[in-house]
Parts: sequence; structure tokens; C-alpha cells
Amino acid sequence: MSKNIYGVVGCGWLGLPTAKKWIQEEKTVHGTTTSKDKIESLEKVGINAHILDSEKSNEETKWLSELDYILLNIPPSSLKEEYGNFMLKIVKQLKPPAKIIFISSTSVYANNNQEVTEASELEGTRRNSAYLIDAEKMLEEFAKERLTIIRFAGLVGGDRNPAKYMTGRTISGGNDPVNLIYQDDCIGIIDHIINNSIWGEVFNGSATVHPTKKEYYTFAAKQLNIEPPTFDGENKDYKIIDGNKIAEKFGYEYKYANPFDFPD
Repeated sequence: MSKNIYGVVGCGWLGLPTAKKWIQEEKTVHGTTTSKDKIESLEKVGINAHILDSEKSNEETKWLSELDYILLNIPPSSLKEEYGNFMLKIVKQLKPPAKIIFISSTSVYANNNQEVTEASELEGTRRNSAYLIDAEKMLEEFAKERLTIIRFAGLVGGDRNPAKYMTGRTISGGNDPVNLIYQDDCIGIIDHIINNSIWGEVFNGSATVHPTKKEYYTFAAKQLNIEPPTFDGENKDYKIIDGNKIAEKFGYEYKYANPFDFPD
């Protein structure tokens, strides 16, 4: 295989800048969207763009068989119960030894008021957690050592900053720790896995410093020059995501290990 043909399923907040980076590195990149309106904009940046939905036949997705690596990066929100089956359908069209990175979420862990590692039980109760857990298991069973899963914490960077959604609101759990990761580190972890051939693994992706919600969102609002949220003093269940495995065991160095260092 060429080792230079990459696929990105889901060219959004994470997939698009990842694809652009690979194109700058002279990789051939295929990317998907569910909207015909986005095809032209993807092609303008050098992506071989494809419409991908659950109704597409294998004949229409032959390009998948050409890939050396694929980044699966779409949320389960629209597919719901069919999410895992759709991910599996995509992966089954790859030709071994093509490698797979599946982007999951730390929402697969329950808020049990303790630190969680990659070995913790998957007991998340949020809306999409069950679909992600099912998809992880299905992909692991099929792809085995060709798959690595990344469970990202709360995403920050680009046009995404959770402080914007909290401005002026009253928030509970002000003393809870935040679990966040900056966009540069999301892309950095993906590249680190591919460049170092780290397969058959599961990683949490999270800044390793965890200020409280009150500390961080007050700070972030000030940085953005917006009204900070207020905190009602009510305690909520929480978790602390341990994102150290990929750093300590596999040599990744977080660019922004502390959320207070995130760029504006």
C-alpha cells in the first residue's frame, strides 16, 4: 500500500483541519460530507470530496478500498441506533492492512466523582453515550489491531469555546473539574498515532490540568470579553479524565496541557 492515501469521514471542526494538514504534507486525502453544498468547498482545499450517507451502495464508495488510513469522525446524533452498524459498514470496505482511528468521547464514562482512565467501566448516561459504546465494541471486534480509539474530552478551539455558551447563565457544579482539550492537541494526537504506528490501543485525549468550572469559565469569559456565568453553589457529580497514557507511555507531548494556556 502507498501509505499516503488518507480518508476523513466527517469534515467538520476536527476533520477539516486534519485533512488540510495532511494535504500540506502532500498526502492524498478523501473526505466526506452529507451535504452536496459542501462538496465544492472541500474540493477547493484539495480534498477528494464524497457524499456519504447510510443509503450509499458499496459501488458508490469504492474509494474506501484505496485508503491506507481512515479517520472516523462523525457523531452518532443523527444515526442513533444505526450508528455502530454504519461505522462497521464503512470499515468493512477497507482493505487490510488499512488502519482506523475512531473518534469517540469521554462521555462514555459515568460521572462517578473520581478519576477515570482508559480501563474504567463504560457507563456513560448522556444521550449519545450508548451509541458510542456500541460502536467502539463493534469496531474493536472486527478490526482488532488495525484500530485505535481516541476518547476526546470537551473540545475547544477554532470557533468552539464552551464559555460562549455559558455567558450570562447560572451554572451548577462550579467546583467540578473541567475536562477539555484544544484542537491542536486533537490533531496532534491523531498524527502521533499514525506517525508512530500505535495501533490496537485506546486513549483519552484531555488536557492534564483540571481547574474548576468556576475558575476556568470565569477566566475564559474575561479573555473573550464576555459576561461570565454565575454559579449557584450546587454540587454536581463529576469525573476527572486522565489523559496521561498517550504522553507517559507513548511519548506524546501536549501542546496545551493546561486550559489556562489555551489561545483565545
